[in-house]
Amino acid sequence: MKKKGLLIGAIAALFIGQGLVSRAMFPTWMKDYSAGNMGVAPGLSIDQLLASIGGLREMVAGILWVQSDEYFHTGQFDAILPVIRLVTWLDPRQIEVYSTGAWHIGYNFTDEQNRSDRRYIPLALRLLEEGVQNNPNTYELFYDTGYMYWHKIDDEYPLAVDWFKQALSKPDISTIPAVKSILASAYQRNGQIDEALDYYWTLQKEWQKSFEETKDPMHRNSKDTQEQNVNNTIIRMVSRGYLAKKDGVYDQYPYETRNPIDLNFTVKMTTVDPKVLQVNGTWGIPVTGARVRMTIRDADYKIAWRPADNIDYEIDKGKTYMQELLYTQNGRFAQKIDMSRNPTMYPFESEDVVVEFYFNPRSAPAHIQDRIGWSGEGMTDSQYLNTEARPETRILLAEFKLKRQDLLTRGFSYTSPGFKETGVVTEDVIIQRSLRTK
Repeated sequence: MKKKGLLIGAIAALFIGQGLVSRAMFPTWMKDYSAGNMGVAPGLSIDQLLASIGGLREMVAGILWVQSDEYFHTGQFDAILPVIRLVTWLDPRQIEVYSTGAWHIGYNFTDEQNRSDRRYIPLALRLLEEGVQNNPNTYELFYDTGYMYWHKIDDEYPLAVDWFKQALSKPDISTIPAVKSILASAYQRNGQIDEALDYYWTLQKEWQKSFEETKDPMHRNSKDTQEQNVNNTIIRMVSRGYLAKKDGVYDQYPYETRNPIDLNFTVKMTTVDPKVLQVNGTWGIPVTGARVRMTIRDADYKIAWRPADNIDYEIDKGKTYMQELLYTQNGRFAQKIDMSRNPTMYPFESEDVVVEFYFNPRSAPAHIQDRIGWSGEGMTDSQYLNTEARPETRILLAEFKLKRQDLLTRGFSYTSPGFKETGVVTEDVIIQRSLRTK
Protein backbone atom coordinates (compact mmCIF):
# COMPACT_ATOMS: atom_id res chain seq x y z
CA MET A 1 0.00 0.00 0.00
CA LYS A 2 2.88 2.30 0.88
CA LYS A 3 4.61 1.59 -2.45
CA LYS A 4 1.36 2.28 -4.29
CA GLY A 5 1.08 5.64 -2.56
CA LEU A 6 4.65 6.50 -3.49
CA LEU A 7 3.97 5.57 -7.12
CA ILE A 8 0.87 7.74 -7.24
CA GLY A 9 2.83 10.59 -5.70
CA ALA A 10 5.60 10.20 -8.26
CA ILE A 11 3.09 10.24 -11.12
CA ALA A 12 1.43 13.34 -9.67
CA ALA A 13 4.82 15.02 -9.37
CA LEU A 14 5.56 14.22 -13.00
CA PHE A 15 2.26 15.75 -14.12
CA ILE A 16 2.92 18.85 -12.04
CA GLY A 17 6.44 19.03 -13.47
CA GLN A 18 5.11 18.66 -17.02
CA GLY A 19 2.67 21.50 -16.37
CA LEU A 20 5.42 23.77 -15.07
CA VAL A 21 7.66 22.97 -18.05
CA SER A 22 4.74 23.56 -20.40
CA ARG A 23 4.01 26.98 -18.90
CA ALA A 24 7.66 27.96 -19.07
CA MET A 25 8.38 26.64 -22.55
CA PHE A 26 5.08 27.31 -24.32
CA PRO A 27 5.96 30.85 -25.52
CA THR A 28 9.25 29.58 -27.02
CA TRP A 29 7.46 26.67 -28.63
CA MET A 30 4.82 28.95 -30.13
CA LYS A 31 7.54 31.15 -31.62
CA ASP A 32 9.96 28.56 -32.97
CA TYR A 33 8.10 25.27 -33.35
CA SER A 34 4.37 25.82 -33.81
CA ALA A 35 3.37 24.74 -37.29
CA GLY A 36 0.48 27.18 -37.18
CA ASN A 37 2.82 30.04 -36.45
CA MET A 38 4.99 28.93 -39.36
CA GLY A 39 1.99 29.24 -41.64
CA VAL A 40 2.08 25.69 -43.00
CA ALA A 41 -0.55 23.87 -40.88
CA PRO A 42 -2.75 24.35 -37.83
CA GLY A 43 -0.83 24.60 -34.56
CA LEU A 44 0.03 21.52 -32.57
CA SER A 45 -2.10 20.61 -29.60
CA ILE A 46 -0.74 20.91 -26.03
CA ASP A 47 -0.42 17.11 -25.98
CA GLN A 48 2.24 17.42 -28.70
CA LEU A 49 4.22 20.08 -26.85
CA LEU A 50 6.84 17.85 -25.22
CA ALA A 51 7.47 15.99 -28.48
CA SER A 52 8.08 19.31 -30.25
CA ILE A 53 10.39 20.61 -27.53
CA GLY A 54 12.27 17.34 -27.48
CA GLY A 55 13.04 17.62 -31.19
CA LEU A 56 10.92 14.65 -32.26
CA ARG A 57 9.51 16.53 -35.22
CA GLU A 58 12.99 17.36 -36.50
CA MET A 59 14.13 13.77 -36.04
CA VAL A 60 11.14 12.37 -37.93
CA ALA A 61 11.65 14.98 -40.66
CA GLY A 62 15.28 13.94 -41.02
CA ILE A 63 14.35 10.25 -41.35
CA LEU A 64 11.73 11.04 -43.99
CA TRP A 65 14.16 13.18 -45.98
CA VAL A 66 16.72 10.37 -46.02
CA GLN A 67 13.99 8.05 -47.31
CA SER A 68 13.16 10.48 -50.10
CA ASP A 69 16.72 10.13 -51.40
CA GLU A 70 15.93 6.51 -52.27
CA TYR A 71 12.81 7.63 -54.15
CA PHE A 72 14.90 10.12 -56.10
CA HIS A 73 17.59 7.63 -57.13
CA THR A 74 15.01 5.07 -58.21
CA GLY A 75 13.10 7.60 -60.30
CA GLN A 76 9.99 7.68 -58.09
CA PHE A 77 9.67 11.44 -58.42
CA ASP A 78 5.94 11.60 -57.65
CA ALA A 79 6.57 9.89 -54.31
CA ILE A 80 8.92 12.69 -53.25
CA LEU A 81 6.29 15.44 -53.39
CA PRO A 82 4.28 14.42 -50.30
CA VAL A 83 7.53 13.79 -48.44
CA ILE A 84 8.69 17.33 -49.20
CA ARG A 85 5.39 18.71 -47.93
CA LEU A 86 5.49 16.60 -44.76
CA VAL A 87 9.13 17.36 -43.97
CA THR A 88 8.68 21.12 -44.36
CA TRP A 89 5.59 20.90 -42.14
CA LEU A 90 7.50 19.02 -39.45
CA ASP A 91 10.65 21.12 -39.66
CA PRO A 92 10.21 24.49 -41.42
CA ARG A 93 13.85 25.36 -40.64
CA GLN A 94 15.29 22.64 -42.86
CA ILE A 95 16.60 24.82 -45.68
CA GLU A 96 17.97 21.91 -47.70
CA VAL A 97 14.49 20.48 -48.12
CA TYR A 98 13.09 23.73 -49.51
CA SER A 99 16.08 24.20 -51.81
CA THR A 100 16.30 20.63 -53.09
CA GLY A 101 12.53 20.30 -53.22
CA ALA A 102 12.11 23.40 -55.40
CA TRP A 103 14.90 22.23 -57.68
CA HIS A 104 13.27 18.81 -57.94
CA ILE A 105 9.84 20.27 -58.75
CA GLY A 106 11.18 22.81 -61.23
CA TYR A 107 13.65 20.59 -63.06
CA ASN A 108 13.04 16.87 -62.60
CA PHE A 109 9.57 16.29 -64.03
CA THR A 110 10.53 15.74 -67.65
CA ASP A 111 9.26 14.08 -70.80
CA GLU A 112 11.00 11.44 -72.90
CA GLN A 113 13.23 14.10 -74.49
CA ASN A 114 14.22 15.59 -71.11
CA ARG A 115 12.08 18.70 -71.43
CA SER A 116 10.89 19.98 -68.05
CA ASP A 117 7.20 20.15 -67.28
CA ARG A 118 7.02 23.90 -66.78
CA ARG A 119 3.51 23.71 -65.40
CA TYR A 120 5.21 22.85 -62.08
CA ILE A 121 7.38 25.97 -61.89
CA PRO A 122 4.77 28.12 -60.02
CA LEU A 123 4.68 25.35 -57.38
CA ALA A 124 8.48 25.43 -57.09
CA LEU A 125 8.33 29.21 -56.64
CA ARG A 126 5.63 28.84 -53.99
CA LEU A 127 7.77 26.35 -52.04
CA LEU A 128 10.71 28.76 -52.19
CA GLU A 129 8.47 31.61 -51.06
CA GLU A 130 7.42 29.61 -48.01
CA GLY A 131 11.04 28.71 -47.30
CA VAL A 132 12.06 32.36 -47.43
CA GLN A 133 9.27 33.30 -45.02
CA ASN A 134 10.38 30.63 -42.57
CA ASN A 135 14.13 31.26 -42.97
CA PRO A 136 14.56 34.99 -43.61
CA ASN A 137 18.04 35.33 -42.12
CA THR A 138 20.03 33.19 -44.57
CA TYR A 139 20.88 33.92 -48.18
CA GLU A 140 20.28 30.46 -49.64
CA LEU A 141 16.59 30.48 -50.53
CA PHE A 142 16.70 34.09 -51.72
CA TYR A 143 19.52 33.05 -54.04
CA ASP A 144 17.67 29.93 -55.22
CA THR A 145 14.60 32.00 -56.07
CA GLY A 146 16.69 34.47 -58.07
CA TYR A 147 18.38 31.59 -59.86
CA MET A 148 15.01 30.09 -60.80
CA TYR A 149 14.07 33.34 -62.54
CA TRP A 150 17.53 33.86 -64.03
CA HIS A 151 18.14 30.35 -65.34
CA LYS A 152 15.06 28.16 -65.49
CA ILE A 153 12.47 30.75 -66.37
CA ASP A 154 15.09 32.91 -68.13
CA ASP A 155 12.73 35.83 -68.01
CA GLU A 156 11.38 38.36 -65.53
CA TYR A 157 14.91 39.71 -65.07
CA PRO A 158 13.86 42.50 -62.67
CA LEU A 159 12.75 39.79 -60.24
CA ALA A 160 16.05 37.94 -60.64
CA VAL A 161 17.92 41.14 -59.75
CA ASP A 162 15.71 41.79 -56.74
CA TRP A 163 16.08 38.29 -55.31
CA PHE A 164 19.86 38.23 -55.80
CA LYS A 165 20.17 41.62 -54.08
CA GLN A 166 18.19 40.31 -51.12
CA ALA A 167 20.48 37.27 -50.97
CA LEU A 168 23.54 39.52 -50.94
CA SER A 169 22.15 41.44 -47.99
CA LYS A 170 22.43 38.37 -45.76
CA PRO A 171 25.67 38.11 -43.72
CA ASP A 172 26.14 34.38 -44.28
CA ILE A 173 26.67 34.81 -48.03
CA SER A 174 30.26 35.73 -47.15
CA THR A 175 30.88 32.02 -46.55
CA ILE A 176 30.46 31.37 -50.30
CA PRO A 177 31.66 34.58 -51.97
CA ALA A 178 31.92 32.98 -55.42
CA VAL A 179 28.13 33.13 -55.86
CA LYS A 180 28.10 36.92 -55.67
CA SER A 181 29.07 37.49 -59.32
CA ILE A 182 25.74 36.29 -60.64
CA LEU A 183 24.14 39.61 -59.70
CA ALA A 184 26.23 41.33 -62.39
CA SER A 185 24.91 38.90 -64.98
CA ALA A 186 21.35 39.55 -63.81
CA TYR A 187 21.99 43.29 -64.09
CA GLN A 188 23.12 42.86 -67.69
CA ARG A 189 20.10 40.74 -68.61
CA ASN A 190 17.95 43.45 -67.08
CA GLY A 191 19.67 46.13 -69.17
CA GLN A 192 21.47 47.69 -66.17
CA ILE A 193 24.93 47.73 -67.74
CA ASP A 194 26.34 50.53 -65.58
CA GLU A 195 25.21 48.76 -62.43
CA ALA A 196 26.88 45.56 -63.64
CA LEU A 197 30.18 47.37 -64.16
CA ASP A 198 29.98 49.09 -60.76
CA TYR A 199 29.27 45.77 -59.09
CA TYR A 200 32.25 44.07 -60.77
CA TRP A 201 34.39 46.96 -59.50
CA THR A 202 33.07 46.42 -55.99
CA LEU A 203 33.88 42.71 -56.07
CA GLN A 204 37.35 43.39 -57.48
CA LYS A 205 38.12 45.81 -54.66
CA GLU A 206 36.83 43.36 -52.04
CA TRP A 207 39.08 40.58 -53.31
CA GLN A 208 42.03 42.96 -53.63
CA LYS A 209 41.66 43.92 -49.98
CA SER A 210 41.19 40.32 -48.92
CA PHE A 211 44.32 39.22 -50.78
CA GLU A 212 46.40 42.00 -49.24
CA GLU A 213 45.27 40.91 -45.80
CA THR A 214 45.58 37.14 -46.21
CA LYS A 215 48.07 36.63 -49.07
CA ASP A 216 45.88 33.67 -50.03
CA PRO A 217 46.54 32.71 -53.70
CA MET A 218 42.88 31.79 -54.14
CA HIS A 219 41.91 35.32 -53.21
CA ARG A 220 44.36 36.65 -55.75
CA ASN A 221 42.75 34.44 -58.41
CA SER A 222 39.34 35.76 -57.45
CA LYS A 223 40.65 39.33 -57.63
CA ASP A 224 42.08 38.64 -61.10
CA THR A 225 38.78 37.12 -62.24
CA GLN A 226 36.81 40.19 -61.20
CA GLU A 227 39.41 42.45 -62.80
CA GLN A 228 38.93 40.55 -66.05
CA ASN A 229 35.16 40.94 -65.71
CA VAL A 230 35.64 44.70 -65.30
CA ASN A 231 37.88 44.88 -68.37
CA ASN A 232 35.56 42.76 -70.52
CA THR A 233 32.54 44.84 -69.56
CA ILE A 234 34.30 48.12 -70.39
CA ILE A 235 35.46 46.74 -73.75
CA ARG A 236 31.93 45.62 -74.58
CA MET A 237 30.44 48.94 -73.51
CA VAL A 238 32.79 50.61 -75.99
CA SER A 239 32.70 48.13 -78.88
CA ARG A 240 28.92 47.71 -78.81
CA GLY A 241 28.38 51.47 -78.86
CA TYR A 242 26.81 51.60 -75.43
CA LEU A 243 28.96 54.48 -74.17
CA ALA A 244 28.68 56.31 -77.49
CA LYS A 245 24.91 56.29 -77.17
CA LYS A 246 25.16 57.80 -73.70
CA ASP A 247 27.47 60.51 -75.07
CA GLY A 248 25.28 61.17 -78.12
CA VAL A 249 27.96 60.25 -80.68
CA TYR A 250 26.76 56.78 -81.65
CA ASP A 251 26.00 57.82 -85.25
CA GLN A 252 29.51 59.14 -85.78
CA TYR A 253 31.29 55.78 -85.70
CA PRO A 254 30.81 52.54 -87.69
CA TYR A 255 29.69 50.26 -84.87
CA GLU A 256 28.58 46.83 -86.05
CA THR A 257 25.26 47.29 -84.30
CA ARG A 258 24.56 50.24 -86.62
CA ASN A 259 24.31 47.77 -89.50
CA PRO A 260 21.56 45.46 -88.15
CA ILE A 261 21.49 41.82 -89.13
CA ASP A 262 18.28 40.93 -90.95
CA LEU A 263 17.15 37.82 -89.11
CA ASN A 264 14.76 36.96 -91.95
CA PHE A 265 13.20 34.37 -89.69
CA THR A 266 11.25 31.58 -91.43
CA VAL A 267 9.95 28.24 -90.25
CA LYS A 268 8.31 25.09 -91.54
CA MET A 269 6.44 22.72 -89.23
CA THR A 270 5.42 19.25 -90.35
CA THR A 271 3.44 16.66 -88.39
CA VAL A 272 5.33 13.43 -89.14
CA ASP A 273 3.23 11.45 -86.63
CA PRO A 274 0.49 12.45 -84.20
CA LYS A 275 2.07 14.83 -81.66
CA VAL A 276 5.45 14.54 -83.42
CA LEU A 277 6.53 17.75 -85.11
CA GLN A 278 9.52 18.25 -87.40
CA VAL A 279 10.63 21.88 -87.18
CA ASN A 280 12.98 23.41 -89.76
CA GLY A 281 13.84 27.07 -90.00
CA THR A 282 16.26 29.72 -91.14
CA TRP A 283 17.46 32.97 -89.71
CA GLY A 284 20.28 35.44 -90.20
CA ILE A 285 22.47 35.07 -87.11
CA PRO A 286 25.73 34.04 -88.85
CA VAL A 287 27.50 32.50 -85.85
CA THR A 288 26.86 29.27 -83.97
CA GLY A 289 25.43 29.22 -80.47
CA ALA A 290 22.20 31.20 -80.49
CA ARG A 291 19.08 29.35 -79.40
CA VAL A 292 15.51 30.11 -80.39
CA ARG A 293 12.91 29.30 -77.75
CA MET A 294 9.95 27.36 -79.11
CA THR A 295 6.72 27.03 -77.15
CA ILE A 296 3.62 25.00 -77.99
CA ARG A 297 0.66 25.70 -75.71
CA ASP A 298 -3.09 25.79 -75.56
CA ALA A 299 -4.28 29.15 -76.85
CA ASP A 300 -6.09 29.83 -73.57
CA TYR A 301 -3.16 28.83 -71.34
CA LYS A 302 -0.14 31.03 -70.65
CA ILE A 303 1.85 30.43 -67.48
CA ALA A 304 2.38 33.40 -65.19
CA TRP A 305 5.84 33.03 -63.67
CA ARG A 306 4.67 33.75 -60.15
CA PRO A 307 4.28 31.56 -57.06
CA ALA A 308 1.19 29.36 -57.01
CA ASP A 309 -1.57 30.15 -54.53
CA ASN A 310 -0.77 27.09 -52.41
CA ILE A 311 1.39 23.98 -52.32
CA ASP A 312 -1.00 21.15 -53.09
CA TYR A 313 1.23 19.84 -55.87
CA GLU A 314 -1.75 19.75 -58.17
CA ILE A 315 -1.52 21.11 -61.70
CA ASP A 316 -4.11 21.31 -64.42
CA LYS A 317 -3.23 18.18 -66.36
CA GLY A 318 -5.74 19.11 -69.03
CA LYS A 319 -3.47 21.94 -70.22
CA THR A 320 -0.57 21.63 -72.65
CA TYR A 321 2.65 23.62 -72.42
CA MET A 322 5.83 22.50 -74.20
CA GLN A 323 9.03 24.55 -74.29
CA GLU A 324 12.23 23.71 -76.16
CA LEU A 325 15.41 25.57 -77.10
CA LEU A 326 16.25 25.11 -80.78
CA TYR A 327 19.99 25.06 -81.37
CA THR A 328 21.00 27.02 -84.44
CA GLN A 329 24.07 26.87 -86.64
CA ASN A 330 24.92 27.88 -90.20
CA GLY A 331 21.89 30.15 -90.23
CA ARG A 332 19.35 27.38 -89.70
CA PHE A 333 17.83 25.01 -87.18
CA ALA A 334 16.22 21.58 -87.46
CA GLN A 335 14.72 19.54 -84.67
CA LYS A 336 12.11 16.87 -84.08
CA ILE A 337 9.70 17.58 -81.22
CA ASP A 338 8.20 14.31 -80.01
CA MET A 339 5.28 14.76 -77.62
CA SER A 340 3.57 11.48 -78.40
CA ARG A 341 4.97 9.47 -75.48
CA ASN A 342 3.86 11.85 -72.74
CA PRO A 343 0.06 12.22 -72.89
CA THR A 344 -0.18 13.61 -69.33
CA MET A 345 2.22 16.45 -70.21
CA TYR A 346 0.77 17.08 -73.67
CA PRO A 347 -2.94 16.16 -73.61
CA PHE A 348 -3.94 18.69 -76.31
CA GLU A 349 -7.50 18.96 -75.09
CA SER A 350 -8.05 22.54 -76.27
CA GLU A 351 -9.19 23.13 -79.82
CA ASP A 352 -6.80 26.00 -80.52
CA VAL A 353 -3.01 25.86 -80.17
CA VAL A 354 -0.35 28.59 -80.30
CA VAL A 355 3.18 27.87 -81.51
CA GLU A 356 5.61 30.62 -80.50
CA PHE A 357 9.24 31.28 -81.47
CA TYR A 358 11.10 33.73 -79.27
CA PHE A 359 14.63 35.11 -79.15
CA ASN A 360 15.72 37.62 -76.51
CA PRO A 361 19.24 39.04 -77.06
CA ARG A 362 19.55 39.80 -73.34
CA SER A 363 20.27 36.11 -72.62
CA ALA A 364 22.31 35.42 -75.76
CA PRO A 365 25.99 34.38 -75.49
CA ALA A 366 28.51 37.21 -75.36
CA HIS A 367 29.94 36.56 -78.83
CA ILE A 368 26.47 36.99 -80.34
CA GLN A 369 25.75 40.10 -78.27
CA ASP A 370 28.99 41.54 -79.67
CA ARG A 371 27.23 41.63 -83.04
CA ILE A 372 23.63 42.45 -82.10
CA GLY A 373 24.12 44.35 -78.81
CA TRP A 374 22.73 43.77 -75.34
CA SER A 375 19.24 44.83 -76.34
CA GLY A 376 19.03 43.73 -79.96
CA GLU A 377 19.87 47.10 -81.51
CA GLY A 378 21.98 45.21 -84.06
CA MET A 379 19.19 43.00 -85.39
CA THR A 380 15.97 43.45 -87.34
CA ASP A 381 13.29 41.39 -89.04
CA SER A 382 10.66 42.56 -91.48
CA GLN A 383 7.97 40.24 -90.10
CA TYR A 384 8.69 39.27 -86.50
CA LEU A 385 10.70 42.02 -84.83
CA ASN A 386 8.91 43.09 -81.64
CA THR A 387 9.81 46.25 -79.73
CA GLU A 388 6.90 46.29 -77.28
CA ALA A 389 6.83 42.93 -75.48
CA ARG A 390 10.05 43.60 -73.50
CA PRO A 391 10.98 47.06 -72.19
CA GLU A 392 13.78 48.72 -74.19
CA THR A 393 14.57 45.47 -76.00
CA ARG A 394 14.20 44.37 -79.61
CA ILE A 395 13.22 40.71 -79.65
CA LEU A 396 12.14 38.14 -82.18
CA LEU A 397 8.57 37.00 -81.54
CA ALA A 398 6.74 34.85 -84.08
CA GLU A 399 3.36 33.37 -83.18
CA PHE A 400 1.38 30.92 -85.28
CA LYS A 401 -2.14 29.75 -84.52
CA LEU A 402 -2.91 26.12 -85.31
CA LYS A 403 -5.70 23.71 -84.56
CA ARG A 404 -5.36 20.77 -82.22
CA GLN A 405 -6.17 18.47 -85.11
CA ASP A 406 -3.23 19.85 -87.10
CA LEU A 407 -0.81 18.34 -84.58
CA LEU A 408 -2.66 15.02 -84.59
CA THR A 409 -2.83 14.59 -88.37
CA ARG A 410 0.13 12.95 -90.07
CA GLY A 411 1.24 14.95 -93.10
CA PHE A 412 -0.01 18.34 -91.92
CA SER A 413 2.45 21.10 -92.79
CA TYR A 414 2.65 24.81 -92.10
CA THR A 415 5.17 27.06 -93.86
CA SER A 416 5.76 30.68 -92.92
CA PRO A 417 6.08 33.31 -95.64
CA GLY A 418 9.47 33.33 -97.36
CA PHE A 419 10.61 29.90 -96.19
CA LYS A 420 13.15 28.20 -98.43
CA GLU A 421 14.22 24.59 -98.15
CA THR A 422 17.87 24.19 -97.18
CA GLY A 423 18.10 20.52 -98.10
CA VAL A 424 16.78 17.39 -96.44
CA VAL A 425 17.64 18.06 -92.80
CA THR A 426 15.98 16.40 -89.83
CA GLU A 427 18.54 17.02 -87.09
CA ASP A 428 21.64 19.17 -86.81
CA VAL A 429 24.84 17.23 -86.26
CA ILE A 430 27.99 18.90 -84.99
CA ILE A 431 31.11 17.35 -86.49
CA GLN A 432 34.26 17.75 -84.42
CA ARG A 433 37.28 17.83 -86.69
CA SER A 434 40.10 15.40 -86.08
CA LEU A 435 42.99 13.86 -87.95
CA ARG A 436 40.51 11.47 -89.57
CA THR A 437 38.30 14.25 -90.89
CA LYS A 438 38.50 14.58 -94.65
